[in-house]
Amino acid sequence: MDTRLRKEVVADFFAHGYRLSGTFDARQRSFGDAIYDRTTDYLTVENAYISAIGKPAEINTSRPLAVIAKNEISFVLIMDENDALRRDQKYGSYLPPKIVPVLITLPFFELQGHLRMPGRLNPKILLGSQTESFLTVFDVTARTTFDSAISFAGAAALINKVKIGFLGLEST
Repeated sequence: MDTRLRKEVVADFFAHGYRLSGTFDARQRSFGDAIYDRTTDYLTVENAYISAIGKPAEINTSRPLAVIAKNEISFVLIMDENDALRRDQKYGSYLPPKIVPVLITLPFFELQGHLRMPGRLNPKILLGSQTESFLTVFDVTARTTFDSAISFAGAAALINKVKIGFLGLEST
């Protein structure tokens, strides 16, 4: 096990018009490994605070424990990009990745950030069903579609690919 794993990862989960802020116990496995794991459909989060995305400063409720269905998540914001990466993504290749500006639309949100694409990756396969369920985007700003003054930011976002309506790449 990677001894540099922190014990808790703070994350903001967005789904169905709500934001759930909480901590993920990363003592056994990293957050990136847990969310990309296809053998489990749920994540358990501690110290959960839930608010409507239209009123992010108002906490509707809090719970000591929450279970989140991964397939219902629109996206997750993480403050440390290393927490968003799977173990195999943390170790570099011989070639540096291309940094590609991206615009992604989701229910209630527009996200802007950057993809890190290997030199040979065809952008058409980014949303393919044969690849992972989530897409990792870096340096993310998420704005609500109904009020552009409401925005959220993070070092990385894990975006559920089945929730993506539009993926715009600046260049490849």
